[in-house]
Amino acid sequence: MNLTGKFFGNNEKRLVKYSVVDYNRYFENNVLDTIPLELLPLGQLTLPTGQVIACDPFVCIHDSLPFNRTVEPGNYPVIASIAKTEQSGNRYAVVKVDFNHARPTKWELAVLNDNVIADLKEEDAFVGYPVDGGLGCFCDLETQKYFNEFLDDAYNKDPKSDIYTDFFAAEFKRNAVEQDNPDDPGDWVNFHLPNKPGLNIIMFHSGYGDGIYPCYWGTNDKGDICCLVVDFCVI
Repeated sequence: MNLTGKFFGNNEKRLVKYSVVDYNRYFENNVLDTIPLELLPLGQLTLPTGQVIACDPFVCIHDSLPFNRTVEPGNYPVIASIAKTEQSGNRYAVVKVDFNHARPTKWELAVLNDNVIADLKEEDAFVGYPVDGGLGCFCDLETQKYFNEFLDDAYNKDPKSDIYTDFFAAEFKRNAVEQDNPDDPGDWVNFHLPNKPGLNIIMFHSGYGDGIYPCYWGTNDKGDICCLVVDFCVI
């Protein structure tokens, strides 16, 4: 199977790499590889510029860059496919931003720079974003700017503060399945920025925790974008 190739369209020439995984199966099946799956809507993501950033929201967001493909600005649903593992409980396996509800036929590695594709020689090789705080997120490039301002303002007021413990822990707890269980801190949050309420960032647990996780554009046969997923390598 040829997993790389040139894509031509709109006078554009790009080198692309396709996944060996069909991510449709995470959203169309109740069980995958004997592991039960559950879909969880995480809310609508606002993309005012259509330039999407995926990153660790607290460790890497200050200098993260958007992917080199863009989508039409708008509001789009975000859905998590949760693997209900026997040994490790519920784990966020794949999280998707759905742009038009169309079923993708190919999965193109989402990158910041096309040139990196040429270095991925192995069939299952990928690049992804690093997670060091157990969380991933999706947001717009414009949202990143105001979220960084929000974080900087919090640290300027109290340089010793822990923004997660002091503020976001309560935000995540609101989405806990068992509100009265201290061992259930909540796995996700649809956070609307206090300093720019029209913008939001959707955060979620990253599979088994820290690591490097790839994103893929779900496209049709013409290369048009249908969705964007992050794979937390759970299954």
